[in-house]
Amino acid sequence: MKRSGISRTTTVALIAGAALAAGVVYATAIAPELEPRRFGTVVDGQIYRSGRTTPGGLARVVERYGIRTIVDFGAAPRGSPEDLREQRTAEALGVERHRFFLEGDGRGDPNAYVEALRIMTDRSKQPVLVHCAAGTERTGCAIILYRTLFEGQGFERAMREAERFDHDPADNPHVKGMIESWSAQIAEAVRTGRRIPYVAPAGANHSLDR
Repeated sequence: MKRSGISRTTTVALIAGAALAAGVVYATAIAPELEPRRFGTVVDGQIYRSGRTTPGGLARVVERYGIRTIVDFGAAPRGSPEDLREQRTAEALGVERHRFFLEGDGRGDPNAYVEALRIMTDRSKQPVLVHCAAGTERTGCAIILYRTLFEGQGFERAMREAERFDHDPADNPHVKGMIESWSAQIAEAVRTGRRIPYVAPAGANHSLDR
């Protein structure tokens, strides 16, 4: 007698497909509301890192980790709806927000990193959340600078941490170039409070906007 209905193989395939679809929905729609992508602890209770998040995700992180200050390396274009939304969210949460607009590959005005490091290491502003769009390049560069200049870590070890957060040195050599070109001057500027002489290339879309 011929059986009617869906075969066992088809049923398993349908279930697997539904599970995959649910996973995609969670990863793209639900998870960002719960926690920013590539969220990580740099120093527990003091410095955290991530990519761009939603108002709901930011609210959860602020509540869970007691975030007092946000360092945003230009996750959204200046004045865009996303940028204004994060500003309004930060204000509603009572969180101080500092914006530094750099190129997506980590290049730009080294004074942005100087100011960010001052904020990150200011105990009155901690805990600090440092983020950009993906949480890999600009954020990664800032954390490498923090690890090497303030914790005394070797560059290679700090770079391996950046790679764990999906920075690819082969795909983007500019993070390493930024460190090699500017870290000594950044360290001096942080120590002395002086500004690094810098002229932005024509057409560059980066600046300090605190």
